[in-house]
Amino acid sequence: MFMKTRSEQSGKIGKMRNGHGIIVWGFVLLFFLAGCKEFTPLELETAPQLVEAVEANRVLDPLSEEEAREKIKEFLYPYEEFNEVDPDQFQLLDGDPPPYIGRKEALEEIDFFFRVLKYGYAGYELFGGDDAFGKSREMVQEEIGYFEEIPIRQYFSIVFNNLSFINDAHFRFAGNSLFTKYQFFSSRRFDFYKDEKGSYYINGEEKLYLESINGRDPEEYIKLSLDDNGKLVYRLGVLLPEGGSEYPVTLSFVEDHLEDRLVYLFPIESLPSDRTMYEYYEKDGLPVIVNRVANPWEEEKMKEFTDGAKALKNTEIAILDIRGHIGGADHIPMEWVKNYTSSLRNPGTARLYADLRTQTAQEIQVRWSEWNDRDSSWAQRRFSPVSGGWSDINYSLPRLKSNDRYLVVLLDSYIASAGESFVRYLKQVENVILIGTNTRGATTVGNVTTYFLPHSTIPVQMGTTLFLELDFSFREGIGIEPDIWVDPKESLELAIKFVDNYLR
Repeated sequence: MFMKTRSEQSGKIGKMRNGHGIIVWGFVLLFFLAGCKEFTPLELETAPQLVEAVEANRVLDPLSEEEAREKIKEFLYPYEEFNEVDPDQFQLLDGDPPPYIGRKEALEEIDFFFRVLKYGYAGYELFGGDDAFGKSREMVQEEIGYFEEIPIRQYFSIVFNNLSFINDAHFRFAGNSLFTKYQFFSSRRFDFYKDEKGSYYINGEEKLYLESINGRDPEEYIKLSLDDNGKLVYRLGVLLPEGGSEYPVTLSFVEDHLEDRLVYLFPIESLPSDRTMYEYYEKDGLPVIVNRVANPWEEEKMKEFTDGAKALKNTEIAILDIRGHIGGADHIPMEWVKNYTSSLRNPGTARLYADLRTQTAQEIQVRWSEWNDRDSSWAQRRFSPVSGGWSDINYSLPRLKSNDRYLVVLLDSYIASAGESFVRYLKQVENVILIGTNTRGATTVGNVTTYFLPHSTIPVQMGTTLFLELDFSFREGIGIEPDIWVDPKESLELAIKFVDNYLR
């Protein structure tokens, strides 16, 4: 509907970055997956590179609980007094927006909008607090002041462009998101291998070793992948901001007689979600379980899906296809993992989180539930206003789940929110192998709701719970990385070939 622009990120989020900026290492957990009976990829003598990749993708050096609980306070707005929004201003507005908005109405609406952000948006302090949002508000008010009446599209652009410091995949203004999505760029031109001397590809009978890629360590551009026959190889790949058409890399070789080679990496696309709640079928003798949404209101399908995990008890190898998982309720994938592992305990959330519990946050959640003819009692309980405006801080380490079967999980860049929670839970299960690309990275500000601005009727979507990683890395737009990187459009077929080569 509208074009969007990006500006340099500001606010306290800068504290969560190091090195070259946004951390692009794989999301990792606190433990090494332990071996378990004969079904353990870490004991596959034929695939040491897979062993290395899985281990590297399951280890984390988190802050201690005491340190983490203290540090998260930097990102929780310190409410000392409350000047919140009149609850009656939250109304369900239907129909098309007006073609124009008057200056007086626009200024009133902007005052309402920024007060709702302060008291109802859990990412407020994370993305700069009063300083960043105050400057944004002043810029919007100044630009509005030049008009008696503002075309609604121009009004949208004024507000939207002055919110570009927010990097939150769940935040939407008039349906337009405000975050930087990182996409996987790759090339199939060369299949690389590794030995004690480094990474190489085979030209005839000669091994040609890489010295650098774009003048840097080749390991920064080499990803474990599968060739067309489902055999493990390494290929060129890198995560870059979404939107580019190609990315050139220069390969330099150890051998003096070889000239540098220019290779173009191209973006890997995913298929849109079909929002399947549950499907089961078999392909080449392997059970395939499909789940692309965690909708708690599809109760029958939800139960069929979660109960279906129990039926895999005696299945040595299965494929779980969650490509395109748009999210929903975390308790559904949590229950599936619990049933699959026959565990009495839920997997850990493996994050810190705190709920915003102001009157504004509660009112938005309650009214949004009622507008959608859903029970609002959960919102009334969870978001009841308390002193200080925040709930207790929840700190949860991962919980290792014993598993003597192989589960191959298909990922892609459309997996978001509760879909990413699903991957977090699965990474706590032994003998799980993740194949595909990085997920969407929509995990930092959750428990999302929508309200409407009172004059323009523009919808605003935002979250009322703040989630942070245990090591305080910031993964919005980057997501969770797989163990094996392949094109998601081909991942099912490649996964079956991979199983035939290494697991059956």
